[in-house]
Amino acid sequence: MDLAIAQRLVDRRKAAGLSQEALAAQLGVSRQAVSKWERSESSPDTDNLIALAALYGVSLDELLYGEAASDADGSEDGSTETVDEAKEAEDSAEHADCGDKPLVDISLARGIHVIDPNKGEEVHVGWNGIHVTNERKGEEVHVGPGGVHIDTLEDDGHSVRTNDDGTVTIDGETFSSWKEAHDKLDHHGKHFHTKVGRAWNKFPFPALVILAYLVLGIVYGTWATGLFLVFLIPVYYALGDFIDQRHLSKLIDVVYSVSAEAWFLYMWLCLEQPHPAWVILITIPVVKALMRWCRKQWKHRQQA
Repeated sequence: MDLAIAQRLVDRRKAAGLSQEALAAQLGVSRQAVSKWERSESSPDTDNLIALAALYGVSLDELLYGEAASDADGSEDGSTETVDEAKEAEDSAEHADCGDKPLVDISLARGIHVIDPNKGEEVHVGWNGIHVTNERKGEEVHVGPGGVHIDTLEDDGHSVRTNDDGTVTIDGETFSSWKEAHDKLDHHGKHFHTKVGRAWNKFPFPALVILAYLVLGIVYGTWATGLFLVFLIPVYYALGDFIDQRHLSKLIDVVYSVSAEAWFLYMWLCLEQPHPAWVILITIPVVKALMRWCRKQWKHRQQA
């Protein structure tokens, strides 16, 4: 979708005093879909365009092409200057979008709007607050009269929003205060869906590994090979995540990476055969990319 149309969708929504979540709820779509429309990553279908025009009280032409479309009738009388100017501005915007410099738009009505297409970053400062989006990292922050909204759209990210009544909503769960949220979430801000997952995470497994290492070293003298016990720590927490959230791709990602690294170190340090054992290390980024692709495909299927 054209960048100018995407910006008009942003302006119309903000002028109506709606957040992306509120608009998505009225249209019956996901907030991510609205975010993609406004980042020019995808286009609303015909039904959603009609619903948007009706919601904002404008025609489809005005929603898509701005005020220039409303002057189209005047062009029959020879008044083609406005249309030509709009086309020229659009062409210049497309040309600027291909350049290396960020696009900057400053006006009293719209505020300050900066887009850096090379970095995938967008900043908008206006009457409704401050909105920052990092498309590549999938991060979005909005600070306005309605509170704070933080959304990291990646697979392992979090959605954080403050509410008018002083409560805090994190990943869909509402807490009475920030203190309660801090007490119920771990120090990484990770939200657990089950009691088993929370108990699994709180268990001091690293301390158990250190104790086992000391016992093996003192009793059997296996100080060097005992270090391989360290590789059990990330596997333990990955297994806990799988039990809690059933993300098989993340479990495979961690287990494969750790196993490949441990096997290479064993071949190198214990058997003195680093070649061709190092080849296994090359496969790690391949497996990670494959698992990440699987997560994105699954996420798109859930949103569809």
